[in-house]
Amino acid sequence: MKFETYAEVFSADHPMMQVYRDGFMKTPGVLLRDYLEQSGGRYEAVHEIPAPLRERVRRLAERNGDADMAAIARIEKVQISLEHLRGYNPDTTRIVVGTRLRAERGDGELEPFNS
Repeated sequence: MKFETYAEVFSADHPMMQVYRDGFMKTPGVLLRDYLEQSGGRYEAVHEIPAPLRERVRRLAERNGDADMAAIARIEKVQISLEHLRGYNPDTTRIVVGTRLRAERGDGELEPFNS
């Protein structure tokens, strides 16, 4: 498994658009301008890693004896680069940032969050 961060433009074809359309999300993403204001103009965002994801990472680290994953499980917040979003209009571009685990070739099944 690979732990990764992301910062994506929230567009009509973004996977979370359906969540927004179904009414489970009030505002579609966050304006890039808001992240720039929070960071003092730097193209970066600070994101809190959800506790269930940290627990999942911890379990994976234990199961696989992975010291790097164990270190990630102890981190509460990560800094996410927004550099690739330069050139987008900060006043109109909405983005989604977050963290996730991604299966890599040869990985087994990922256990559910609630187990």
